[in-house]
Amino acid sequence: MLRHWALSGFLIFGTCGNLAAQGMAAPDSLSVYAPTTTRLARTKLLEELVNWDIEANLQYDLNPDNEENWENAFWPMELIRYHAASAEEKLHEAFSTIGRRSNYFQRGILELVYSNFPTRFVSQVRSLMLHTRDPEIFALAAEYLIQAKAASASSLMRLLQSSFPRDSIPSDPVLRMLFDRLRPDPAKNSHPDLERWLSPDFAPGYTVLYSFQRKNRQYPGIALVRKPDGSFIRDSSGHLFAVPQLALSITGLPFYLTNGNTPQGVFRMDGFAKSSSQFIGPTEDIQLSLPFEIPPDSFFATHDPADTVWTLTRYKGILPPGAALYSPALEAFYAGQAGRTAIIAHGTTIDPSYYLGATYYPETPSLGCLCARETWSQADGKRLSSDQQKLVDAIREAGNGFGYAVVLDLDDQKKPVSVGEVARQIENEKHQEPPGHPAKLPSP
Repeated sequence: MLRHWALSGFLIFGTCGNLAAQGMAAPDSLSVYAPTTTRLARTKLLEELVNWDIEANLQYDLNPDNEENWENAFWPMELIRYHAASAEEKLHEAFSTIGRRSNYFQRGILELVYSNFPTRFVSQVRSLMLHTRDPEIFALAAEYLIQAKAASASSLMRLLQSSFPRDSIPSDPVLRMLFDRLRPDPAKNSHPDLERWLSPDFAPGYTVLYSFQRKNRQYPGIALVRKPDGSFIRDSSGHLFAVPQLALSITGLPFYLTNGNTPQGVFRMDGFAKSSSQFIGPTEDIQLSLPFEIPPDSFFATHDPADTVWTLTRYKGILPPGAALYSPALEAFYAGQAGRTAIIAHGTTIDPSYYLGATYYPETPSLGCLCARETWSQADGKRLSSDQQKLVDAIREAGNGFGYAVVLDLDDQKKPVSVGEVARQIENEKHQEPPGHPAKLPSP
């Protein structure tokens, strides 16, 4: 997450701001409060988002001096899925002078229409795409046209190659990822080899958080935890521990773009923290880092200050044998190279009623992080249940919060991921688990 907005007096979502909290004991659920989750607070917030952050900001005459006011309306519109005709009319007005707007404004409005108005601005987006030479704006426009089924991959490929010098496409991570998405790639329709990824030989000696998802991120995935010895956390009945987890960005954009969906691949996991965002809430989050976000010596724990140069070969070295042939496993590397940062695993205080009727309801999307459901008392804001806290507890039970996180899309089934889909493969590895009693997790 790279943006921030001042909404109704609160600083929210930009980077996932946090306060260090490593080593803290797990709190009792009823001792955790989020005052913004009461019925009264949520009603007030929605009114302020609509009346002040959206409608009031869109009333300004758009010019270079007040672009920021308009930008401050964009993310709230995404958050609450705001589609009012009056707001759409203002966006048409903005597109009428889009060539005179800053790159930052252009990126913001493209993200918004991709998220909220996926077919209503085809001609305007196509026109902008023909004139821009900014790689991210070009890619955002291309992705909009793909989503709207308004352009073929081959026509976009020709436009990409005629708009930018050919030698610049491989060297620019955004253009390279767009190029890869437009060209045929059999790996896009293949599936990860779970036997390799779940093997104790992958990242031996480290705690591993696995997040298994669908290619269509509108369906929730699941999170599991592997101990450093290669065995998996289980509940008090001996069943595999798993909690639902959403890897969907509110924008729905692809992984390589700012505020896009969570990339697949390997992240460094570095303990726990608490966010300063009112929309993430007080439950501890799990700190993750992409390649390039931190230097190789931190990512691979070499503790060598001279280990500072990232290469694709180096990243591939941490993957299971043969896994580098599965190109989606490289998304984390390219997303980091493209400048994505601050993708973590966190809870949520967002009102799920914004997404009533969505396939992922009552889960709530974020801006590209991994998000686990939490429920809060509408009377006093006490935390009632927390999949996020369960996940934090499971990682602590595994030994510590230092290791790796793996995000993988299993397939394109149109249903939430179930633990049974990966349990068989894990059970095949069970003979390698050391003897002992199943781990017991406290109930948040």
